[in-house]
Amino acid sequence: MLPECLTTYIIFLILGAAILIAGGEVFVRGATRLAAFFRIPPLIIGLTVVAAATSAPELSVSLIGVLGKNPNPDIALGNVVGSNIANILLILGVASLVRPLSVSSSLTKREIPMMIAFSFLLWGIAFFSTKTGSGAETIHTFPLSAGILFIALLIGYNVMIVRTAQKQRNEGVADKRTDGLAGGAPEKAEEAGSQPGLVSGLLTAIAFLAAGLFMLVYGSNMFVEQAKLIARLCGVSELMISLTILAVGTSLPELVVSLVAVLRGNVDIAVGNVVGSNIFNLLAILGISCTAAGGLTVSNQALAYDIPMMCAVAVVGGYFCVTDKTLARWEGAILFLGYIGYIAFLVARG
Repeated sequence: MLPECLTTYIIFLILGAAILIAGGEVFVRGATRLAAFFRIPPLIIGLTVVAAATSAPELSVSLIGVLGKNPNPDIALGNVVGSNIANILLILGVASLVRPLSVSSSLTKREIPMMIAFSFLLWGIAFFSTKTGSGAETIHTFPLSAGILFIALLIGYNVMIVRTAQKQRNEGVADKRTDGLAGGAPEKAEEAGSQPGLVSGLLTAIAFLAAGLFMLVYGSNMFVEQAKLIARLCGVSELMISLTILAVGTSLPELVVSLVAVLRGNVDIAVGNVVGSNIFNLLAILGISCTAAGGLTVSNQALAYDIPMMCAVAVVGGYFCVTDKTLARWEGAILFLGYIGYIAFLVARG
């Protein structure tokens, strides 16, 4: 017979998972409604709204890490690097195991190369930006100027996305007008019929997104906390808890949103969420955290292992996506096994 406290933990663990899954369903519905309302491809919503929303917890954790009572710059950098590794190996891996993913040509030509370039830019800046420590040792940094640069790149990236969305929307409107003329159906009548529901449609989409995000964050926190309690009760070490449960826990919102999107057939939202989240993590979270803290120090361990690992994972994941514009199940299996190997490496490294 299970101890009473363990039974309680398991019940709340299941409840947290249920809230998390329901939140993912609601959030994806809101994202698809928003894409339909603005008449833009779901990929654009996945790269922007979904990516930024699911990365919001990481932003708050990073800012607390650099601005809290006991600032720890390793939290901000480690949060971004670990999340980007998990996004590709764990989330894309699991999602493609559920269903092979088709990858938009826009991602293969623009966003994926940008994700790889920004990853290597971080590595290059951290490698070449140094200062002398108190003991005359060389300390690698991510300076304030780099944080400002990343924020500027974030603004430029979002301007590019908005212009792309406007172009695709205008092309869609032009196509509808052409179809209307060919079929003899006046477009004005169609627009007039949809006018009364414009405001309510937008508000509904926003309400779905807000409710879904709240459920994702709340359910994720509940699930992780109960998993930690169960692990401690079972004698699992704090190190193993931090390297496994907490590491996966920060990526739970992205994982659930991507899985729900794939199961609903919205592959563009799933893939766009991962790529957009990685770009947002690098440019927004790292840029804002670095600027707020006036610069970050980069540990030798992060420079030697974690950042190169993030760059290598970005290249491998990008290669799988670009080669034939699909992510097959066998490629997803390689990515997922790669994440298991990465966790094993972290445990062995201690």
